[in-house]
Amino acid sequence: MEDFKKRSLAKAISWRVTASVTTMLIVYIFTGKAALSFGVGVIEAFSKMLLYYLHERGWQRIKWGRHPLASIRLNRETLSQRDLEIISEKLKELGYL
Repeated sequence: MEDFKKRSLAKAISWRVTASVTTMLIVYIFTGKAALSFGVGVIEAFSKMLLYYLHERGWQRIKWGRHPLASIRLNRETLSQRDLEIISEKLKELGYL
């Protein structure tokens, strides 16, 4: 399943907050300087957030490891009941249901 750009951005932000707080704590433990810890944390957060977002979007272009039918979109409104039954039977045969 493809992640949308907003989801990738939300994941990047939530991870960066966690990781940056960890970085700030480590810098503070080693230096005892709160201002330095904060500065390093801010720089680290923005640079790695951008890199993570680009990394996520890059992986969206790589087909390896994805199911070959994952990108097929079905519109239930245009399919007959028999079509849905055939699809369901085939998915059961293949072990997906």
